[in-house]
Amino acid sequence: MKQKVVIIGHGYTSRLGIIRSLAELDCEITVIAMVFHNWFGRFIRFDWGKPIDCYSKYVSRMFYCYAKDGEGLINLLLQKCTDPGQKVIIIPDSDYSAMVIDNNQGRLNDYFLFPHISHTPGFVEHWMNKFVQKDLAKTVGMNVASAKQVRVVNSQFEVPRVSYPCFTKPLATINGGKQFLKKCKDEQELKRVLNSVAAVEPDIEILIEDYKVIAKEYAVLGFSDGKIVVIPGIIEFVANSESHFGIAREGKVIPVAGFEEIIDCFKSFMQHIGFCGLFDIDFYECDGKLYFGELNLRFGGSGYAITKMGVNLPVMLVKSLLGESLEGMNKMISGTAHYSNERMCIDDWSYGYISKEECLHMILSADIHFILDEEDLAPQKKLNAFVVLQGMKRIMRKIKNKCR
Repeated sequence: MKQKVVIIGHGYTSRLGIIRSLAELDCEITVIAMVFHNWFGRFIRFDWGKPIDCYSKYVSRMFYCYAKDGEGLINLLLQKCTDPGQKVIIIPDSDYSAMVIDNNQGRLNDYFLFPHISHTPGFVEHWMNKFVQKDLAKTVGMNVASAKQVRVVNSQFEVPRVSYPCFTKPLATINGGKQFLKKCKDEQELKRVLNSVAAVEPDIEILIEDYKVIAKEYAVLGFSDGKIVVIPGIIEFVANSESHFGIAREGKVIPVAGFEEIIDCFKSFMQHIGFCGLFDIDFYECDGKLYFGELNLRFGGSGYAITKMGVNLPVMLVKSLLGESLEGMNKMISGTAHYSNERMCIDDWSYGYISKEECLHMILSADIHFILDEEDLAPQKKLNAFVVLQGMKRIMRKIKNKCR
């Protein structure tokens, strides 16, 4: 009997990376795409059919679930995804789904295996708090940007004393999107940002950090079983997307050589938390020092690049949850490779940030692709259809702008 796995997330690129990583185990894969409603109360679906990742030959079934309906997600899992002959493995690929799964362990334990912290509900959400993360990062010896919290209650708040310029972000990603990431040069600008946040989220906690001029951005992707931590390499961001804030359009995968000190800190950090699952940690260089950015208790958006370099973190998670040994598995990359995130390249072209020629060069010159795969071509074919659609939309936007 094939091991059944349910992958839950918002973005098709990241989900597809996990899907293809698990092809090594020949799992039976179900995808739950977390989507938003439109103004008419219907799911926002894709103009060309299913999400791109769900055309993969490795996907058996797919379902939609409203992105903010935790109860609906749990009911969907219990009603559609259980199997009397085995415990099905859940891999949450978004902060919200990770939190919902963790908080409902009592309802899921009899039917599923999933990432956890000491099998204790609520611990994953606790460690999503960026202020809590910063405290631990300092404890294990990492540099962190100074920060203060602001609690918005019924759209009311008090502006704390901070140094300027500063940078705002939600205290936990599940409570606010990337639209809350703003640089503020003075108190007046900070007030405007907080007012705009309060208009969208009347009850939320915001982190205000000292603004850092970033020389380079990095991430590590890893797996932890609660004690042993595997961090096989470094992701160096080469170019960030212009249309999706904080997501790399191009990057390099490099060995850990030269980063040993901070890698040891990351391992101590994860061992202290005791998390069993996939994770990624963002960090950056400023004034010649490396600073902790944030921890995500899920597979990172660039995680498939690590798989393509020979270290299969999703397979490690599945084997660990099943109680199988990881002995003999490759746990360290060697060499370097350049990757491109096709979705980011195409979206940046679609919205006019880069030319068609630049977009094609970024994709064609990369060593690693997240969509193109000669062994699994259907997602690429659907992406091609999407590119045609986006090209038409780009032309319509240009015409509309000229007519103004």
